[in-house]
Amino acid sequence: MRKFGYRDGVDGGILDDDRLRIVILGLLFFLAFLVLVFRLYFLQLHRGEEHRRLITRQSERRVRIPGLRGRIYSADGQLFAGNRQAYDLLFFPSEMHQGGRRNTSEYMFNAAEKLARILHRQKCPSVEDFSRHLIISPGVPMTVFTDLSPVELALVFESSRQIEGIDIQFSPVRYYPMGDHASHIVGYARKADAANAGDREEFFYYNPDMEGRSGIERAFDTLNTDNAALGLRAFPGRSVIQVNNIGYAQRELLGRSEPIHGNDVILTIDSRAQRLAEDLLGQSTGAFVVIDADNGNIICAATSPRFDLTRFSPRLEPAYYNQLRNNPERPLINRAFQAIYPPGSSIKPLMCLAFLKNGADPYEVVYCPGESTIGNATIGCSAHRSYGDDMDMIRALEKSCNNYMIHHATRTGYEALAEMLARAGFGRKSGVAIPESAGDMPSDDLKMRRYRTHWNVYDTALLSIGQGLISVTPLQLAVYTAAIANGGTVWKPQLVSRILDHRGLARFEARPQANGELGAPAEHLDIVRQGMFRVVNSSGGSGKHGRVNGLQIYGKTGTAEIGSGSNMRNITHFIAFTTYQGRTYALAITIEDGRSGGRTCAPLAAEFFRRYLLTAGER
Repeated sequence: MRKFGYRDGVDGGILDDDRLRIVILGLLFFLAFLVLVFRLYFLQLHRGEEHRRLITRQSERRVRIPGLRGRIYSADGQLFAGNRQAYDLLFFPSEMHQGGRRNTSEYMFNAAEKLARILHRQKCPSVEDFSRHLIISPGVPMTVFTDLSPVELALVFESSRQIEGIDIQFSPVRYYPMGDHASHIVGYARKADAANAGDREEFFYYNPDMEGRSGIERAFDTLNTDNAALGLRAFPGRSVIQVNNIGYAQRELLGRSEPIHGNDVILTIDSRAQRLAEDLLGQSTGAFVVIDADNGNIICAATSPRFDLTRFSPRLEPAYYNQLRNNPERPLINRAFQAIYPPGSSIKPLMCLAFLKNGADPYEVVYCPGESTIGNATIGCSAHRSYGDDMDMIRALEKSCNNYMIHHATRTGYEALAEMLARAGFGRKSGVAIPESAGDMPSDDLKMRRYRTHWNVYDTALLSIGQGLISVTPLQLAVYTAAIANGGTVWKPQLVSRILDHRGLARFEARPQANGELGAPAEHLDIVRQGMFRVVNSSGGSGKHGRVNGLQIYGKTGTAEIGSGSNMRNITHFIAFTTYQGRTYALAITIEDGRSGGRTCAPLAAEFFRRYLLTAGER
């Protein structure tokens, strides 16, 4: 009995302990359940809306929609740059999904290879390209082939029934219908780098704009304005798409906004004048600039050699670009605005204005023996051999006498000559919209930097005939010629006359802007003009080949030597102006390796004025 009772006592204690544990565990589970219920209650009722918002946000993707880039027109309405319809072949990953990224990318690659054979395309994206797209942007279609031809479009439509998940999408590409005409002015545009875009963080899927890379395309890519559309570049639209748990697009949500097309840029360039100037340059290396002397508008700015913009779009041809870069004639350089040359005698009218301003008598006769001796150096003058010894200012301009210029330059002094050069705009950029060179303004500092010696009287003598430490652009020559023609105003040269938004409303209209004044009184300008008139219209004028019946043309020739020995070359110039039907045109032509300004450039000016102003059939 005791033994049995002893066992009952032990067993009873054990059972009591078990019951206690069970009760405690039950209470703990019950408390945990209460906490869970309370937490669910709190999350569902109090924070439910917030979580629903977060879930929705995780399944939404913002997409950037680029708009049409603005167009570039000539002053006479010819299209220089626009957008043409291109058709691209797209793959939609959501419709080609094969259960896993690897299977899907291989399936897409096989479909692309099949289409490449049908379209006779040499290249298509690799498996890695498709896999990368599925990692980065699985929710948007992938462009497989671009710019399909009409024949390729027909072949794709025939094959579309056999391959699911493909589609054709309209994609505008930049179009340059004028080819190589005004190519340095118009420039080109290419698709922008999305990684460097300022609004990249705003979008999950980023479709970049076309971005201007040179010329007007770059200079007016955007404008400083608070309005929606900025320059040629459009203001982007946006949409929101919903994706599933693996990132494939399911549907477009509300909130799509359409892009605003870019602005149209209307140039001051007259397409007929531009074509004519380029045709006259032909295979020569040089530049041909014509501006409106009364407001600074650039009527044409031709450069030779030039390049074909159609080979820059829709894709830049690497072989063609390398050919341009390796060409010793440097066709990518805009010689009208960027190349710098010694002006030679084309600068002599400006030197005469400096002489007159500093008290020179225009009718004083200077003896020309055919050369000037400065120290141990001699500077020759061809005017003596052809036209005699005695020169006043008008005759010196007509015959392009070096001795006359050197005589007065050494009396007037370097500072007065440099002041007139600065007034005319030399040695600084004009402010034209696209890249330009400032040229070299002669000075003691410049000579010290280049030759480690100070300015002397020989440098002044060279300066007066457009040689030595001075270099100018053809644009600067045209601007200074216009100033002589219009009474002394040095206009800022303009390339753009108007900018119109997508509704045709004017966003910008150019107004003439003066960069300075020659500071020459009317009587001084009249004397210089008399000399320039005789350059062209007298039987012995150095620019007589620039004469045109029916026009009063004022001009000045220039020939500058560069290099030495067997490498000696001539840089030839001709500047001129004329008025026709109330409009004054100023012109500057520069030809490298020409014979002389009078023989090489003056006939081109005459032909331009004759055909552009007088020939009705070409207007």
